Amino acid sequence: MRSVLLSAGAVMAAAAMYYLYQRQLGAISFFILSIVFFFLAYAQLKKRKRAGSTKADNESEKRREKDR
Repeated sequence: MRSVLLSAGAVMAAAAMYYLYQRQLGAISFFILSIVFFFLAYAQLKKRKRAGSTKADNESEKRREKDR
């Protein structure tokens, strides 16, 4: 069900962007996409920090010891 909603949302977004391009307002589409991608990247970064902060710390410590 979630994938159907996601696909429908993607189709609606593509249609809206196409409409904006036809009206010579393509910069608005890029601006909206940049905001969406920013929040997606922020969510992934937050999830990584929450889930694997100790794992990342251990890996970086291993790399430091290996470089010595």
